[in-house]
Amino acid sequence: MISSNASRILCDMGLRESLDHVGIHMRRVVFMKHDDGAVLSDTRYSDDVEEKLGAPLWQIHRADLHDVLLAKAREIGVKILMGAKVERFDWDAPSALMEGGTAVKADVILVADGYRSSARGEMLGKYEEPRFSGNSAYRALIHRSEFENDPVLEPLMNVNNQTTYCWIGKGCHILGYPIRQGEFFNLVSTQPARHTKGPKFVVPIDPSEFVDQYKDWDPKLVAILNKLPKENVLEWKLCDLEPMKSWIFPGGKIVLLGDASHAMLPSAAQGAGMGIEDGAAIAELLDRITHQEQIPAILKTFENLRLPRCTYIVDSGRQNAKKWHEKDAKGGTVTDEMWEYDVKGAAREIPLAGA
Repeated sequence: MISSNASRILCDMGLRESLDHVGIHMRRVVFMKHDDGAVLSDTRYSDDVEEKLGAPLWQIHRADLHDVLLAKAREIGVKILMGAKVERFDWDAPSALMEGGTAVKADVILVADGYRSSARGEMLGKYEEPRFSGNSAYRALIHRSEFENDPVLEPLMNVNNQTTYCWIGKGCHILGYPIRQGEFFNLVSTQPARHTKGPKFVVPIDPSEFVDQYKDWDPKLVAILNKLPKENVLEWKLCDLEPMKSWIFPGGKIVLLGDASHAMLPSAAQGAGMGIEDGAAIAELLDRITHQEQIPAILKTFENLRLPRCTYIVDSGRQNAKKWHEKDAKGGTVTDEMWEYDVKGAAREIPLAGA
């Protein structure tokens, strides 16, 4: 999901038309009791929700979002070097020292190498795996043809009333909603990890495991699970990061962004959003620079702006999962109020560190 706190940034980049083409506007979120599908909460977003929030609520396949961002980067002349492995950083130069001995120099380096970041390990002096939640996610896409002419399942694919269905309770939860303009039904569950307790982070599983895990749940959900494809059903280890004291390398010219600094559980529904906010914030702050000597102050200002918000949202992901897994789970989230946040405005207004 790309909520309005992030979608307004993408719209400002001129990506509205492209993302409207691949995304679906979310209209409704329904939380249901795990065993019988009884509705626990039903939140509807009216036609004027975009006017109220200032930007759309999109549900987009991550590959489609990547494609749109890549096309924009190429359009504006961003140089993208594939297959280039960074071995370490020169903190003072600053520069990235590449495999083979090449050094790529810059005024400032933004490091976004994901939740298993080697750069984070370099900064901290040792590599640490992200915090394992004890849970995993089963993920699958079901083609819309599997629901056709089924009076119970076909209405789930109505993109004109785009609905996220969430079954909760009994130590697990499952989300389902149409994706790619209704071509697929996206299904993501969270439950105690089975095959990803050890070193493996992504494991293909037999669809029967997914079905068996939830065979006693709401009959409608079981009917959906019986439509799972025979291949490409995956189990993903679910991890986040404990809050870091700082994201800035010694020397003040290199900083971590995105999952490398604040990986969060999918129950926060803000993983992509926080990365997009990071990018917008650092761009706005760097635009305030008049000379290179200000870079350390700019990165510290970035950290002052972003670390508290991201730490709060990491915790919200944990709290959402916890409340959805309770025996008498009631539904709802602790993150919806975050959608109104304007990171670009905040970045323009925050005093520069040391000023």
